[in-house]
Amino acid sequence: MRSEVIVPISIGPKALSLTSRRGRKKIAIDRIIRMEAESNYTCIHIMDQRPVLMARVLGDYEAVLEPFGFVRTHRSHLVNRQYVSDINASGEIIMIDQSKAEISRRKRKTVLGILNLAYSGKHADIPFKGINIAG
Repeated sequence: MRSEVIVPISIGPKALSLTSRRGRKKIAIDRIIRMEAESNYTCIHIMDQRPVLMARVLGDYEAVLEPFGFVRTHRSHLVNRQYVSDINASGEIIMIDQSKAEISRRKRKTVLGILNLAYSGKHADIPFKGINIAG
């Protein structure tokens, strides 16, 4: 799958505003499933759209998107909590689009705690299978 390289121009309160040779494009933050670092670029995975490759490092988005429910799970992954489907036995996060994001050993306990808290608040009556904070 080939992605177009676009350079971000600004980050608004509810959307990323991007620019490319074809013009400006806004991506609603609540439609972003996850972001993945690719060297000095960030690949943004968006609900029902092709991934977008941006000429910015992942760290540029972490602080801005954290208030919107994004969690840095690994040096290469920033995930939107609302799109987390499960965590498999290997400790990988499974997103609703069936893509996977790693959890680093150093961040494991914190990430699992955040995901359990977020999930239990949203669906208190349904157990979030696969998450084990111990270990």
